[in-house]
Amino acid sequence: MKRMQSALSFIPPDDREVWLMCAMALKSEYGDAAFDVWDDWSRTGRNYNEQAARATWRSCKGAGVTLGSLIFEAKANGWTDDERHSRPTQDQLQARQQAAQERLSKEGIEREKAQKAAANKAAWITGQTKLEQHAYLDSKGYRDALGAVWWPSEDQNLLCVPMRIGDALVGLQMIDRTGAKRFLAGQQTSGAEFLISNSGHGAFDWFVEGYATGLSLRDCLQALRLRYRIHITFSAANMVKVAAMHQSGYVVADHDASGTGERAAVQTRHPYFMPSTEGHDFNDLHMQVGTFQASQALRQWIVRNPFIANGIANGSQTDPPSH
Repeated sequence: MKRMQSALSFIPPDDREVWLMCAMALKSEYGDAAFDVWDDWSRTGRNYNEQAARATWRSCKGAGVTLGSLIFEAKANGWTDDERHSRPTQDQLQARQQAAQERLSKEGIEREKAQKAAANKAAWITGQTKLEQHAYLDSKGYRDALGAVWWPSEDQNLLCVPMRIGDALVGLQMIDRTGAKRFLAGQQTSGAEFLISNSGHGAFDWFVEGYATGLSLRDCLQALRLRYRIHITFSAANMVKVAAMHQSGYVVADHDASGTGERAAVQTRHPYFMPSTEGHDFNDLHMQVGTFQASQALRQWIVRNPFIANGIANGSQTDPPSH
């Protein structure tokens, strides 16, 4: 634990994403025994709130992020992993204080205000939504599915997908009847996700870009009787960021003509599945061939990758998949 205390001392706790990652990494390795170490470090941040810290720690599941992520962040801030368990030098502390002052610049303050306003608006809109069918879901093969729908006017309804960082609601992806998508002005999108999960012992993390892709992947993993945590990340670039928070996992990539989806999948350094047809994502494949064939395509990919197949066989199956 002293080694992790040393590493933490080099990491500024003011960035919420980093702060949350450290909590997840410590809890994954040490459980609740690490809370005091993490909380003492958290108190050095400028926005520390004891109640929020305790709630955040309780929300961490202790899985999916390892100490490797914490160590990587510490080394990026000048920590050296040796037996001396060194502390930051005075120069390093001064550099950190200067960086904190820069974050408190007018631009930084305005950005934080905009993010808080967007988060508050997201909460308000969420409270106005009703579970209804939506034209976008219909167009993606989910005619009878219910989603959170907001009616800002009598002639417009928007499917609203919550975007969270940890348990905190930071914004929404809003999708109109034609499939056009937008976010709330000023909201934080980097690191945000929507999670679909039947999480249990041995569940694996899967990363996708789009909401419809996540729904199709859910149906196919259920058909294979696998446990899962599906991280819907809303963009290729953000998928790379979210996936980096997890030491292991699998990507289901969009087969963009531009190659953007595959490049992002490669950057995650996780194994990835991609539909063979250019221009298709996994939802397109699902709609084209149905759940059985799409799930079998996924199953064949798993079988062709022994590392993945062994991992799933050792943990995430609830029952043997059908052949």
